[in-house]
Amino acid sequence: MLPGFIGRVPVYDRALNLFAYELRPCSLTVENGTASEARLQELWQSLRLERLTGGHPGLVPFTPALEAQLQAHAWPKEAVIVTLPGELLDRYPRETLQHWSKEGYVLAVRHDHYDATLAADLEFARLWAMDASHLEEFIPHLEAIHQHGLELLVRDIETRQQYDRAFDAGCDYFQGHYFECPRFIHGTHLPANRLAVLHLIARLNDPDIRIEEVETLVSQDMTLSYKLLRLINSAFYGLPKQVDSIRRAVVFLGLDRIRHWAIVIAVNAIDYKPRELLVTALVRAQTCARIAERLERSDVEACHIAGLFSLLDAIMDAPMTEILANLSLAEEIEQALLYGTGPIGPILQTALQLENGLCHKIPLPDLDLSQAMSAYLEAIEEAEAVRRVLENQNNGGAA
Repeated sequence: MLPGFIGRVPVYDRALNLFAYELRPCSLTVENGTASEARLQELWQSLRLERLTGGHPGLVPFTPALEAQLQAHAWPKEAVIVTLPGELLDRYPRETLQHWSKEGYVLAVRHDHYDATLAADLEFARLWAMDASHLEEFIPHLEAIHQHGLELLVRDIETRQQYDRAFDAGCDYFQGHYFECPRFIHGTHLPANRLAVLHLIARLNDPDIRIEEVETLVSQDMTLSYKLLRLINSAFYGLPKQVDSIRRAVVFLGLDRIRHWAIVIAVNAIDYKPRELLVTALVRAQTCARIAERLERSDVEACHIAGLFSLLDAIMDAPMTEILANLSLAEEIEQALLYGTGPIGPILQTALQLENGLCHKIPLPDLDLSQAMSAYLEAIEEAEAVRRVLENQNNGGAA
């Protein structure tokens, strides 16, 4: 049983590719969810970091619990970005921080106010993380920050204006809720190619659809059919023999699973950024479904769909209302997606709170935190496996 919870939030580079995950530990032992040192140490020791990050770097708060992990060489150096709050710098001898830097760990300082003396004194650090609300304070000094060998990570970006300002100024890394929102222009309509994908999703998601229609829909699109069969025949499933048709795939995996993967592949074909959005949606889908299973609910598939579609507005760059107008989803799924309400709303909201490390805010009192963490980790493992298959397909490699 895991003694707490750790959420992960993506951090992007200037090309909006995934740079790292910011890891957010959480515990229910205190009111605001902040994990104690003892609980943190127990949590870090019980968790394989790569299981949470999928092999990508993780920004981890520097505490005595983390230092114990570093001293034990428990994690690969390239898997950790050690993040130190600026107000705590004086608590740690410079020799200690320089030691970990020389050992090969990347260190980041999180400080929301620019200080020229501090910038000159951070020879052990690579990153300076700060809140987007303080961006204007940093921009005049960005050249000096870079001259000191530091890169600037702008956190908690909420608006297009903040992102554009940070990007145009030359900031290096970005994180925030803004990237999960559509960037549409009011009054425009969905492009024809995205509308076609929505129509395909709507037909595949019809609860009364027959195997023959799924087979026809998928087979009409040669690229979709090819990529779906490659995914099914990949190491992800490890089937005993090659599947050479959509009909046989349905026999092996079931109609719901084939519809699900056809939707994922169709969405992945859209030209959208960040590409991490689909991975996040997959994690949410699996988290929602697994939580519903643990609570012995009868609407597991609907919970899965709510999680999977929760970022369709950002992927399609259109309002969720316009997305839903083309999908004809069940009312309880629409309520969850639009308002976070209805019978599925608390399930979806739980997935979102866990993602952000806010386990003390989950609206499901009957859900044990260790159950939530195990569901979340299982969801990440499946999403990361699918990511590898999809990236391989996008790069034209063998499945």
